[in-house]
Amino acid sequence: MNIYGAQELEHADTTTLRLVHVIWRHGDRTPSILLPTDPTNGINSWPLGLGELTKKGIQQEFKLGKFLRKRYDGFLSQDYSPFEVYVRSSDYNRTLASGQAVLSGIFPIHGEELWVPIPVHTVPKPLDSLLYDRVLCPIADAERQMIYSSNPEILKISKKNENMLRFLAEKSGATKIPLPLREIWFIFDPLFAISCHNESHKLPDWVNSTVQKEIWRLYDISSNFMYHTDLLKRLRGGPLLKDILNRMQSRISGILDKRLKFYAFSGHDTSISALLNAFGVAINVFPHYSTALFVELHEIGNEFVVKLFYKSQTDSSFVEPLEIPGCEKSCTIEKLFALRKHVIPDDWEVECGLKHWYSFTSEFYLLIICFLSLLCAILVGCLLNTKMVHKRRRNAFELKSTPSGAHLLTGDDEDIDAGL
Repeated sequence: MNIYGAQELEHADTTTLRLVHVIWRHGDRTPSILLPTDPTNGINSWPLGLGELTKKGIQQEFKLGKFLRKRYDGFLSQDYSPFEVYVRSSDYNRTLASGQAVLSGIFPIHGEELWVPIPVHTVPKPLDSLLYDRVLCPIADAERQMIYSSNPEILKISKKNENMLRFLAEKSGATKIPLPLREIWFIFDPLFAISCHNESHKLPDWVNSTVQKEIWRLYDISSNFMYHTDLLKRLRGGPLLKDILNRMQSRISGILDKRLKFYAFSGHDTSISALLNAFGVAINVFPHYSTALFVELHEIGNEFVVKLFYKSQTDSSFVEPLEIPGCEKSCTIEKLFALRKHVIPDDWEVECGLKHWYSFTSEFYLLIICFLSLLCAILVGCLLNTKMVHKRRRNAFELKSTPSGAHLLTGDDEDIDAGL
């Protein structure tokens, strides 16, 4: 990453800014998983439950909101407008609540003003390919499994750190010894949460400062392989990149309402990392709480250019401008589409192996059913009509007996046909 004049970038250039997308991580939370060998920090020690936003996390997100107000003040109106701001969250309590906390920082209550609730939108996890990294995608899952099980670099790192990984497996109660590098998260997550709440929780005795640093280091190394290939970038980060670029293109072409200025995503560390990787930007430290990525669309002269900025620290206003590979000077939207086309999925469901290219939508099947029902109705009608015609003809040609035994017809074909 290229960093220059970072402190001066606390304020955005609102004179040329036309649209900004912000992707932030939720604030401090309770652990998502517990160590079976650490009963002291068991479930009863976390009254909120697992994976929930804490008071500390609410404060962090509120502070992030105040930072966003300062950065985009003058670009954003003082009061919330549904035409100007839209926030989308993953379907987790902690991200939904984080979105509310950030918005409270951007649009604070003044004096005796009535609090105005601001909507935060979401979609169910099984349908969320933008922010939910574990949404079903068999092709991506197989690719990630292949990376962690057979990538030469991963194998080399695992071999080099075998003693530490064996130690961690034995102390944490892991079933696999030595601990696979991919599973370092199962140890890092509860220990990191404990370290963030050292006023009420204490790390296990076997986690001294040296061991802690090693766990943190191995976690960052392991996490950086999550989007190691173009296929993983395409299937995990590509949907969000595509969504953002399409919206910016709509703004340029005049399709998007010009009143929309701020489109935000309240997500996870994986949300930020996946998008950065889709842009071709690598980071050494996995995103911490309340970090944020800014994707800004600027109109400079006769060109629309995209600029990336990253707030990589929780309790700091330090902002880094990021260079997109191939776009070191001016990254126009056209150039960006061309550079990152290989990581933008055409049909995500097909590429994930969830459906075949020849699969049809539910609407298409409904149309087929309606067509077949109509066809059946027509056929039944034709059959009934044919039956009635035959019956009428039998009645019209009723034979009448004569004294000589001959039979007389009551009508002829032309009369019958004319009466149908």
